[in-house]
Amino acid sequence: MPTGQSTPPPRGAGKFAAIAAVIVAMIIVVTFVGMNMQHAQTAKEQEAGQVKPADAPMTEKDLGKLPAKPN
Repeated sequence: MPTGQSTPPPRGAGKFAAIAAVIVAMIIVVTFVGMNMQHAQTAKEQEAGQVKPADAPMTEKDLGKLPAKPN
């Protein structure tokens, strides 16, 4: 019959927990970096061939050029 004393954890349980935590942390870091790289590639593809906001027309009659000087 048990006397209320718990048995000690098996040898290496702390080491295993530390290794498991490191592996989970590495998976999180790799996922984060990978998703950021994918987002950067997608953003670069979307920006390709588009007009810069500074050069974009401001109104429907603006062609992005300076107004003509009156003669």
